[in-house]
Amino acid sequence: MTSNKFAKLVVAMAVFGLGLFTSCSESDGGVASSYSETQTGKPVIRPGMPIAELDTSYIHKVVHKGENPCYVVLPKSADDEESDSVSEDDSLEVVEIVEVMDSIPYYRVACGAHDDIYMYIKIKAQIVDSEGLPVEGAIVYENYCSFDDERCQHVTDKDGYFYIDNVHYLTYLQMDGPENRYLPDYELVQLRALSADFSLGANVFKEFSKATVDVVDDEPVADLGTIVVGPVYTAKFYLDSLFANEVDSTSEYDEIDNEKWNENMTKNLGEDGNGICVALNEVVLPPGVRFVPSLFYPCYKVTDEDRKNGYIVFFGLPEGDYRIDIDGFGNKHVPDFIVSREGNVK
Repeated sequence: MTSNKFAKLVVAMAVFGLGLFTSCSESDGGVASSYSETQTGKPVIRPGMPIAELDTSYIHKVVHKGENPCYVVLPKSADDEESDSVSEDDSLEVVEIVEVMDSIPYYRVACGAHDDIYMYIKIKAQIVDSEGLPVEGAIVYENYCSFDDERCQHVTDKDGYFYIDNVHYLTYLQMDGPENRYLPDYELVQLRALSADFSLGANVFKEFSKATVDVVDDEPVADLGTIVVGPVYTAKFYLDSLFANEVDSTSEYDEIDNEKWNENMTKNLGEDGNGICVALNEVVLPPGVRFVPSLFYPCYKVTDEDRKNGYIVFFGLPEGDYRIDIDGFGNKHVPDFIVSREGNVK
């Protein structure tokens, strides 16, 4: 299925209590909106409207052709020439998205055989403190963005707002069964925030199904609301304690496991390593959320000063139960630790 087949998108369904309604106008070959239009035919976007009512013909689309198993590398920019995008000028087949039935599964084993539609939109949110006052100069990190990667960092303005371009917010999943049977699936985004002095922070998961629409420079923007930052703390780990220790009772399997862990640890402690990652053991998710993008905080780079001191400090951690993870490998070698206002407990 090519991108041209998705030039017209007709939606008539509800997901998790949200309706996404658009109608097709056969006379002009375009996609009409469910609300008023200007004389140019473009929809009038009402600030505060549910994102489910947004006319998706004006949103960046990328079609995954089912060539790769279960994943697809998508361009960050909507202007990427290699992206299989759909413009409002294309006019071919109408794709109907029918009402979701209980018999349609969410989990698809043969996901590589489906032509899914990925939807992107600019997002905004506001960082505020416990008193509701905007926090200027706070740094917001996308998902598990590392502290030294400025490509996925965003700074709040004087009113506490930040903006991120082209965020994946909705996927139309092509389901097994009748042709043109699609299931809209709203995404969840992880955002981490730290104030300029690193004294306040938050790690949150925002649901696009609950977002509203705003207008910035005549473009629709998904407003994710506010993120309240609170006190964050540090955890100190001695580098020697991060290595697995062999004992007489260690089995042959465990010895191999320990060696692999220590090899990865040595590599990540080096100048060219990814650093040491920490992850929350438990995350409170909204009801009905079935997929977590990432529980991982960014990896902390080990500096020359850290190596000289013999320890590393993890900073900007909200209260919680954490574990250490190296390149997604293992978790039994280093004890979990608790971060709280009373101090760290190994």
